[in-house]
Amino acid sequence: MRNNLLSRALMGLAACAVAFFVVLGVVAVLPRSLQDALPDGVLGGAAVVLAVAAARRFARRAR
Repeated sequence: MRNNLLSRALMGLAACAVAFFVVLGVVAVLPRSLQDALPDGVLGGAAVVLAVAAARRFARRAR
């Protein structure tokens, strides 16, 4: 079964992890002066926003 609950939960978790690493990679390629100028919560906040968006995508009920 491809659309069972466990499969969807694992796909949502994987999407959240990918979102976190995308944000981490974007911050890593920024110049050091710009990294120092960003508040500490920017990385966490951006990762949370992307993770919530990904989780909402995978949490939709089947029609």
